[in-house]
Amino acid sequence: MLCTVVDAVAKVTINRERRRNALDHTAVVMLSQLFERLEAADVAAIVLTGQGTAAFCAGDDIKAYKERDTVTSRAHFRRGLGLMDQIADHSCLVIAAVEGYCVGGGLELAATCDYRIAARDAIFSLPEVRKMGGSPTWGGLTRLPPLIGLGPAKRLVLLGEVWTGQEAFDQGLVDRVTDPGKAAEEAMQFAAEFATDIESSVFARAKRIMHQAVGAPASTMHALNLTCEEVDPFDGQPD
Repeated sequence: MLCTVVDAVAKVTINRERRRNALDHTAVVMLSQLFERLEAADVAAIVLTGQGTAAFCAGDDIKAYKERDTVTSRAHFRRGLGLMDQIADHSCLVIAAVEGYCVGGGLELAATCDYRIAARDAIFSLPEVRKMGGSPTWGGLTRLPPLIGLGPAKRLVLLGEVWTGQEAFDQGLVDRVTDPGKAAEEAMQFAAEFATDIESSVFARAKRIMHQAVGAPASTMHALNLTCEEVDPFDGQPD
């Protein structure tokens, strides 16, 4: 993993270009440790990207997968799932900068982020159900429906549709599209603008409550609003 920090913005790069930035055991552990360290750093935004322009992340490393036994395979799954939850719940704004292939666990990784910027010719797909006899259980089954709607999520997961970056934008999976080769650059610019005028604790609390409110009953949502206002009352004046 590569990580640089400039003016409260961290850039995290999955540095496995020869494997299309796929996530083997070591990569999952290193990425988790890096995001844990960034929780304690003076950072407001994180840009997550892959090395090169051929792939953001090709998901689980299939070559490494074939070398695992049942026990190590289950352990890898749990670590990967924990990583996805860790990134989704991170106190910073996390931005995925997507070039090339964003498939399988790579798409699930992008879906954990708060904001996604992708090249128009990027490739998004979840081939597990249609082509691999498995399920996208690093969050594809559960995180995508509330993110883009049940219908589009079914087309990705169950029908195995393949979307370009532009199509992913049209479906609401991507928040902004760029020319090829420009996703990371635009993500860093966006992150820098965000980091200049944000109260990190307020942002983290709002993000956490929004996540807790998804699918919650009305009474819970009401209580969350009350709690937020009591902790951080708004007086109508900017900080």
